[in-house]
Amino acid sequence: MKGEGYILIVEDSQTQAKQLQVLLKQLGYRIVIAYSVREALFILKEQKPVIIISDILMPEIDGYQFCKLLKSDDKLKDIAVILLTQLSDPREIVKGLACGADDFIVKPYNEEFLLTRIHATLALKTKQDTASKLVTILVVEDSPTQAEQIKYLLEEKGYAVMVAANGKEGFEVAKKFRPTIIISDIVMPVMDGYELAEKIKKDKDVKNIPIIFVTALTDRKDASRKASVVADGYFTKPYDDKYLISKIEALLTASRQEEGVDTKELEVKFAGERYVITSGRRQILNFLLSTYENAVQQNQDLILMHRELHLLNEQLENRVVERTEQLQASEANFRALADNANDGILITAGSGGDTVYANRRIAEMTGWSVEELLKKSMRDYIAPDTFPDEIKLYSQILEGMPCPNHCEVTISQKNGAAIPVEMTISRTLWHGQPAVITIVRDITERKKRDEEFIRACKLKSLSTLAGGIAHDFNNLLTGILGNASIAKTFVNPGDNLHKIMTDLENTSLRAKDLTQQLLTFAKGGAPVKKTVSIAKLLRDSATLVLRGSNVKCDFAIAKDLWPVEVDEGQIAQVIHNLIINAKQAMPDGGTIQVSAENFALSAENNPFVKNGKYVKITVKDTGVGIPEEHLPKIFDPYFTTKEEGSGLGLATAYSIIKNHAGYIMAESAAGAGTTFYIHLPASKKEIERVEAVEEKLISGKEKILVMDDDDIVRDVAGKMLTKLGYEVDFARDGSEAIELYKKSKNSGRTFDVVIIDLTIPGGMGGRETMQKLLEIDPYVKAIVSSGYSDDAVMSNYASYNFKGVIAKPYRIEELSRIVRSVLAETGE
Repeated sequence: MKGEGYILIVEDSQTQAKQLQVLLKQLGYRIVIAYSVREALFILKEQKPVIIISDILMPEIDGYQFCKLLKSDDKLKDIAVILLTQLSDPREIVKGLACGADDFIVKPYNEEFLLTRIHATLALKTKQDTASKLVTILVVEDSPTQAEQIKYLLEEKGYAVMVAANGKEGFEVAKKFRPTIIISDIVMPVMDGYELAEKIKKDKDVKNIPIIFVTALTDRKDASRKASVVADGYFTKPYDDKYLISKIEALLTASRQEEGVDTKELEVKFAGERYVITSGRRQILNFLLSTYENAVQQNQDLILMHRELHLLNEQLENRVVERTEQLQASEANFRALADNANDGILITAGSGGDTVYANRRIAEMTGWSVEELLKKSMRDYIAPDTFPDEIKLYSQILEGMPCPNHCEVTISQKNGAAIPVEMTISRTLWHGQPAVITIVRDITERKKRDEEFIRACKLKSLSTLAGGIAHDFNNLLTGILGNASIAKTFVNPGDNLHKIMTDLENTSLRAKDLTQQLLTFAKGGAPVKKTVSIAKLLRDSATLVLRGSNVKCDFAIAKDLWPVEVDEGQIAQVIHNLIINAKQAMPDGGTIQVSAENFALSAENNPFVKNGKYVKITVKDTGVGIPEEHLPKIFDPYFTTKEEGSGLGLATAYSIIKNHAGYIMAESAAGAGTTFYIHLPASKKEIERVEAVEEKLISGKEKILVMDDDDIVRDVAGKMLTKLGYEVDFARDGSEAIELYKKSKNSGRTFDVVIIDLTIPGGMGGRETMQKLLEIDPYVKAIVSSGYSDDAVMSNYASYNFKGVIAKPYRIEELSRIVRSVLAETGE
């Protein structure tokens, strides 16, 4: 419901009242019914409605009297009133206007028409209320573009703006709303600017409103002379915005000084009776009088009227000649603007949508020349799947029916291709006949961005599943890899069993690489970055993949490459995947070109990345290429055309590069090879130097607490630490770990190191546990461990007060080194 507002229906027929209630509920207001005027007046004492819809023929007090009662009451006179009746006598309409009604609808009515009129009445009432409080400017301009330009300029300066499309409409709006100033074009259909100004100046209600003429007429001397007679200001297009505003402000000042009191009522005589019409109704009355003039004219002035009509006809013929010249000039201006527009413009007419005008841009979009388009109809360039809806919309607009004027369709090009476009459609006149003008905008790039967004959403949903699988798999691998590394310590290096354990370790590490791909796919595994030069990484990764194959690699790497801040393992994985794909695309051998260069990117180069410095990596092969229909899908998870493919390689690469704030794209054509482009943000940091770590077992006798919810991980971690000589205790979650730590501290023998699992489903996890431990012991030494690395804690553990980090699965050598490193730190 729209706030507390309601619509009041006054109707003595219960059936019609209920029908009206059902119809009006869709407006979103509460509906209240009164079955008599007396009942309605009682309801109005409680709360004012937003609008009253009243029947005319009712017992005791009819609709006219009811309306007069409302308009004579200061508290109720502002309520909009619509009268409904089955009478069609023009006198009844005039009586409705005289009593102050806002609209008059004859039964039976079309439901959509009634709703439209109610909407219009409510909107008009809102405009009137607003206009009475604001300085308003009426812009009379037949060009929607020019009108919108002036409207935008004036609204920027704080003025309320109304727009009319021609002089006749402008005069009606002026009478209705009494604007502070009128800005009018001179050359317009129906009624031009001179006629409008003359009519305004002759009308006692609006004659004091200042008028400014704006025109593109080239005969400025003649135009200026005419304008000076009927207008208060004049200038030609193009004009200076500051000059227009200064002119308006000057006229506003003068207008405020000379402003008088307008007449509030109009007394007229119609069909032998006198009526008093409130201000703002005159244009409606004039229309009704002209419509029904022949029916009510019964006096002896018929001959005189015919003479006047004959004279008027001669004047109209002269005016037609003038208007024809004006229209020709206007059409020339339209063509000049349309032919240079960035959007396509089509004008179609007739039931089949025959093209009567096409501009240069629509010709470029479709591939047909303008001359070819003028021989075609909508059916020739609207794609078959969208044509039925489009022709239906076209017909509705051509007939002037209220309907949406905005749609997206596919248009066919001359070469058989199709492009998505956005169409804005409106009704117009072409050589005096109804037609439809369509603004056509190519939205191919926007569709690409939408597809990119959909792909990202798809990856996000699948990454959640992949991350969970990888986490559980890594816990299992921790048991396998850990037990294998422990078993090796009990066997001499020369024994066959030692070799078997080593093979088991290597197999587990390969499985770890597979889970790392899943983790990378799931949010990229939160890369652990360091600043490096990409050159060595590119050479090493490509050379490793191609070793022993019939494919070679040519490198073109700039010597002055900017440093990049990356996870070396993840970027190596990306290059590894791209080189493997390139090698497989050239089964008979060939050359892969790998290049790297510094590159400054902007939104003009690529709308998907931020402006800045990037290192651009290119991997190009001369293989079989990718078919056009497959190219948009190559980064989709599990999409593959290879029997042995997993469909994760490029999806993983896409995820990694995205999590490095970079961008990856491909260009290819069947039989013409494939080129991948990667952009990685350049870093301002210096390249880090890393020393090799010797892998050996380091023993100890300290006391260590292992917290992990997985039995396998606790068991293998305990075996490793016991083998290394440590005293080990275990906890399943954070709460249990905190209790054990408190007891050990109170006993005088505190745990020297705590190994904490980051994620505990249904229990206290690593981050919260660490905070609790710090409250107990500010000098606690803790190592964070996890089966997946998509949490910020893993890549930035020191910020969360951990002293070390170890990723699952791990070997005994790695665990011994990290534990010893943490124990060696001095924290007290």
